[in-house]
Amino acid sequence: MDEPAVFATFEEDIRSLKRNMMNFGFDLSSLEAKKKLKLLDLEALEGRGLSSNIQVLLEALDEIKGKRLVVDSLTAFLSGTGEKFDYTFMMHLIYKTLKREGITTLMTASRHFSKNSPRETGVEEFVADGIFQLESYVTESMEMRTRFVVKKLRGTQHDRTYHSLAFTPNGLSILAFSG
Repeated sequence: MDEPAVFATFEEDIRSLKRNMMNFGFDLSSLEAKKKLKLLDLEALEGRGLSSNIQVLLEALDEIKGKRLVVDSLTAFLSGTGEKFDYTFMMHLIYKTLKREGITTLMTASRHFSKNSPRETGVEEFVADGIFQLESYVTESMEMRTRFVVKKLRGTQHDRTYHSLAFTPNGLSILAFSG
């Protein structure tokens, strides 16, 4: 696809992100030099206000004529604003603004589930075109594993069963589920 992208992170500093991605063969510095990628450390924006944070994202997309945006994580992005706001309204505003600009967006969000609490459905699940859920779980033999499910992919027929994940030096492998 070869389209420029912005990767905005609250979760990991840029130096660590570059080092960790190099372990999978992704040279983020090279992509930055070619103006194919703009990395933003959103932690530096904490407390500046939500509208200011959104403006920084849009300016970064404009700067490199970006068509892809990754926000890691939406949870930290919204909680780092220090403002009171209508979350539902803000999600619709962000979604509509990016959609109007033709930006494909991937946002991570943190959720904590337990057997005794119901699985929440946030407004982001209603506005998103796709929901890809990663879950850590413990097997009967007390081994920690990760599984993956596509909960929603608007406009498509897709597999709604769990798949196992394997993190390898070559990247992420999605495998048949082996609970």
